[in-house]
Amino acid sequence: MNQQDTYKILAAFLVITMLGSVFAYIFIGNTDNNDSQSVTQTTNTDKYNPDFWTVNEPFNTISDSLSMTPPGAEVAYYMDLENMPIQMIQLVRQEIQIIQEVDTLYNSNTTKMYYAGIKDGNNNSFLLLSTMSIPKNDFEYVVIPNTNNILQRQDNGMINIMGYPIIYASDQTASEVLNILYGQNETNTSYDSYKDLLTKVEPAPYQILNSNVTFAKQFYIGLNLVNGSYERTTAYLDVNSTILRKLNQSKANSTEKGFEQYSINQTGNYTIVKIVSPELFQILNEETN
Repeated sequence: MNQQDTYKILAAFLVITMLGSVFAYIFIGNTDNNDSQSVTQTTNTDKYNPDFWTVNEPFNTISDSLSMTPPGAEVAYYMDLENMPIQMIQLVRQEIQIIQEVDTLYNSNTTKMYYAGIKDGNNNSFLLLSTMSIPKNDFEYVVIPNTNNILQRQDNGMINIMGYPIIYASDQTASEVLNILYGQNETNTSYDSYKDLLTKVEPAPYQILNSNVTFAKQFYIGLNLVNGSYERTTAYLDVNSTILRKLNQSKANSTEKGFEQYSINQTGNYTIVKIVSPELFQILNEETN
């Protein structure tokens, strides 16, 4: 399979919109920093300070991640490289640029990561959570006054709160995340919007959610290796009739195409499709819409 075909497969598989401009914002940074408070600390480049590593929250699924995300996540995806088979790890590291960008962000190897694009009215923001193989804070930062452990990056002004997972966001989003984690009052999160769908699928090391697609109100993909074969689960809330007809046609031809399993189950307004094959690229190449 040539590189162009691989990119096409990945593009079809991810089904993510609105990422390009947001990623540019993440890694180029928000240059419009109107914080009037003067930060006088000396810039630090210590590679590890255990006093900064204060976050300790479950980070094993997209559900865990959404439970730390303020309301309004339109697109979210989660990658757990520690629990992926070798072929998936190679594909992710070679073809998905965001992993490489997060590696660069922390000068370390990313082991888990989660990204959410958040829309609140006319405002767009993001949340990036991650873990790394060797804990370190190998970047230039200043400690926000009166916090002791909240870091403002010198390269782009974004906020880092170190721990498991590491929080990376704008100051407003970071504040909202901390309120979710440590606030005194019960706080709504983005998980509330997707919990009905997520209770109908199984956790996987690769999970994507999108509520900004044309063919359903919500769309999910999960990819895993089960008993030596690759398993892809797609789930739809209120899938349109054209897509449902295509899915049923694909199921009818699934044996000829070599799938070990091709099931379509409907529960209320949710449609759950599970396909199984020993070939990773066959799973990725099968249409979802």
